[in-house]
Amino acid sequence: MSMPITITDDMKQKAQAEFAMMLEELKMSDGKINYSKSFKYKDASAVLWLTPEAYNKTVALVTAFSDEVAWHGIAARYGKGEFIIEDIMVYPQEVTGSTVNTDQDGYTKWLYEFDDDLFNRIRMQGHSHVNMGVSPSGVDSGHREKILNQLDGDMFYIFMVWNKRLETHTLIYDMARNVLYDDDDVDVKIVGDDSMDVFLADAKEKVQKKKAASYKGKVKKAKAEIPETQSSLWDQLYGHGYGYPYDI
Repeated sequence: MSMPITITDDMKQKAQAEFAMMLEELKMSDGKINYSKSFKYKDASAVLWLTPEAYNKTVALVTAFSDEVAWHGIAARYGKGEFIIEDIMVYPQEVTGSTVNTDQDGYTKWLYEFDDDLFNRIRMQGHSHVNMGVSPSGVDSGHREKILNQLDGDMFYIFMVWNKRLETHTLIYDMARNVLYDDDDVDVKIVGDDSMDVFLADAKEKVQKKKAASYKGKVKKAKAEIPETQSSLWDQLYGHGYGYPYDI
């Protein structure tokens, strides 16, 4: 569920009132006060578009490397609650099967190669998890906090984790709307992929799953084909499961 990034005056007032009420009835067993308050938005959602070039490059990186790999994305707003990753770029880094560490000297030189316009549109960081799920690690969370602290009030930033099963974890920090879109709130789409949706919809109409034959139906059919004079014998021998039809 999406949630606010910065606390508003209204949120402060609600938290203060709730905390004060809690203090009125508080009994401390260890001399400590523990208080937690979370804020969430009910209906905020976002769409993240990838150009075919950005998507194809991402899939190529994730599937071709046996170690983790990281990249930046050139991104922009695409509408209200919509964003687009136009292209991705790999920066200098040192990797293992489970870590990515930026080559800081090489990374700084790499950034200086871009003009101001392109530099200001680097608004996405992605990396792969090789043989794991896409849940962020503690290192991932710490990295996000560092970048978040550098964002101004009108900026946004996108974080993605991919794995070789092409599963994704996505977070979008939208400072302008004070919304953190968290994974399930983000619909990831590929620009121009409508034709594939039409193709799959048509294919699903033509491809039908074969239904398994019912054993019970076969038994009824077999019994129906037995002459009436033999029906009682069928019932005695086969109509009672594993039990005996008569006393021994």
